[in-house]
Amino acid sequence: MLIDKLWELQQLQLDYRRTEHLLEESDLSSMLSQKIAKTEEQLTGLRGELEGFKAEEIRIGEKLDELSVKVHEAGAKLGKEEMSEDKVQKLEEKMKKLTLEKEKIEDAQGKNFHERQDVEDQIRALELLREKLRNELDNLPKSDAESRAAVKKSLPALKKEIAARKAKLPLKSKLIFESLSEKFSEAPIARVENSTCDYCHVKLSQKTLFNLHHAEESGNGDAEELIRCEVCGKILYAGTKDRE
Repeated sequence: MLIDKLWELQQLQLDYRRTEHLLEESDLSSMLSQKIAKTEEQLTGLRGELEGFKAEEIRIGEKLDELSVKVHEAGAKLGKEEMSEDKVQKLEEKMKKLTLEKEKIEDAQGKNFHERQDVEDQIRALELLREKLRNELDNLPKSDAESRAAVKKSLPALKKEIAARKAKLPLKSKLIFESLSEKFSEAPIARVENSTCDYCHVKLSQKTLFNLHHAEESGNGDAEELIRCEVCGKILYAGTKDRE
């Protein structure tokens, strides 16, 4: 019967789609692994930068301590000792120079601090991304290269079988089947269970049920034999067991 042939064809189409999905997951696994490796590489580089900022922070701190001591000593000397106007002028110039140098170092300290914070933020963001990518990878089905090759090898044969079966269908039925396959992701047919469409779960009318059983019993092999759900539009299939 035409509907049985279409049902078998649907199963082949779904097998093909599942096989493609397995290959896509395998490709996704490879892509995620590459992204994780790249993220690890970026983290290594940023952690190296962070260590540089930490070392610079220590160096700047030591330099500031040194300048603070010099400014303090110069100020104490200026306030206690009696000295000529020339010496006082020179000491004041020295204090001014030390103060300016200290301000420059403090500016460098502030810049180093903000740049370090920026790198730390980047590290935290990359660590979160790495964790997300690892979780996605862990949730993918595991497959080795050999099983992937076997899956990939089965696709041409499946595609050829689908094309061969479609070629034997009446033209109008074929067009209806292909149009609905595109609309319903390669699954244009819905089984009828307990007088209900198992896709949209709507109770079928008595008229639809009568037409369905009459069409499947007559088995003319043309498009008029195809009864569709009044709600979702899928081709209805009672199945050989339900016809008995």
